[in-house]
Amino acid sequence: MFKYVLLKELRSELYTWKSTLWLLISSLIFSFTSYLLLTNKELSLLDQTEMLWLFSKIIIGVGLLIVIIDASSVITTEFEKETAESLFLAPLSIKDFVIGKFLASMGLWLAVFVVAIPYMVVTSAGSHLATPFIGYIFLLGTICMAGFIMMIFGLSFIFRSSKNVLTTSLIIALAFTIPATFTSTLKNNPLSGFLGKVNPIDNVFASLDNILVDYQTTITHNWQYILPVTIFMLLALVFMLYGIKRFYAEGIIKSD
Repeated sequence: MFKYVLLKELRSELYTWKSTLWLLISSLIFSFTSYLLLTNKELSLLDQTEMLWLFSKIIIGVGLLIVIIDASSVITTEFEKETAESLFLAPLSIKDFVIGKFLASMGLWLAVFVVAIPYMVVTSAGSHLATPFIGYIFLLGTICMAGFIMMIFGLSFIFRSSKNVLTTSLIIALAFTIPATFTSTLKNNPLSGFLGKVNPIDNVFASLDNILVDYQTTITHNWQYILPVTIFMLLALVFMLYGIKRFYAEGIIKSD
């Protein structure tokens, strides 16, 4: 039954003015950034690898912002429009409901990633980094987005309000993103260094720096960054299951 939910959500995610607008905005941001990186006098003085690293952070940032805004309403809309009860009374399990919604939200990230591919190819031309650039943006971005989506779904089952979920999600995202932009000097502080090691966004940026600037393109050279992001995703999964369990405990629906 999750296919029914998935197809329904994909139609609303990818075939509406909202998704078209998101993808158009993403394309404009990537176009403007690529143009500046390749033509601006100050930015053109940067080494190409540093330009790619800067562009990779923009791709991840844009994708994360769009996913957070979208995922915050994917489940809560069902509660606010009072359609959740009819869905759960139908022959549809909560598992199928969540899987369908999750895959649809991931589909929006994949659409943003596909839009970014031509820009990644152009900006990495002549550097022999096009393949690892695209591959690691996909790998790290997908794991990171999956973690945030599951975290947001957990919040959705707890709050059941788009406003509360969106506000909380943005605060959490900022709490992760702002420290990730600290300079290496500030990260020499023991506390900042520890927070950097457990911060998923920081590890995504650090891995991309390791790949694009230091040419460490193998998985073995990046596992220390990929592992914390994966752990974050697993913790987000546990939190989502907790949110669903709490939802059950309130007696709204029964587990099948």
